[in-house]
Amino acid sequence: MSVLTAMVSEMAGERPEEILGLLREQSALYARLESFAARQRSLVRAEETAPLLSLLADRQRLSVELTHLARRLEPVRRGWSAFRERFTASQREEADGLISDVTRRLRKVIESDEKDARLLSVRKQSVASSLQATHSVGQAISAYRSPAGAAVGSDRLDEAS
Repeated sequence: MSVLTAMVSEMAGERPEEILGLLREQSALYARLESFAARQRSLVRAEETAPLLSLLADRQRLSVELTHLARRLEPVRRGWSAFRERFTASQREEADGLISDVTRRLRKVIESDEKDARLLSVRKQSVASSLQATHSVGQAISAYRSPAGAAVGSDRLDEAS
């Protein structure tokens, strides 16, 4: 018995309606993930750190749920052709629609997250530049505060030599 056949046999208790239920649950979770991504986008744009951190914690919990569901669906995914054959035409159509929906939502989430990452990277570079400028200004102010005639650095020549 092949591994695939064993997995299909293992999932034989999963009737088409049960598999569709798992696919519906997966679609609903990805819909939530997509809404989280949209909310994240607005929080990143508005630079609202505390709500963003809270949302990221919610996304982490959702990721755990998706991981558990993916484990349950793994035998179905591997033996999809065999499972799909047991579906009626309307069940096949629904399953295909749910899978397409999940794929579309996942693409949108990935695109949104990539945009957020680019925006955060630009902000990080801007803050680093500002900090560097502040440091340089601080050095200049310190140099002006030095007493007249005092050596400010090792590159200054002693007038007596």
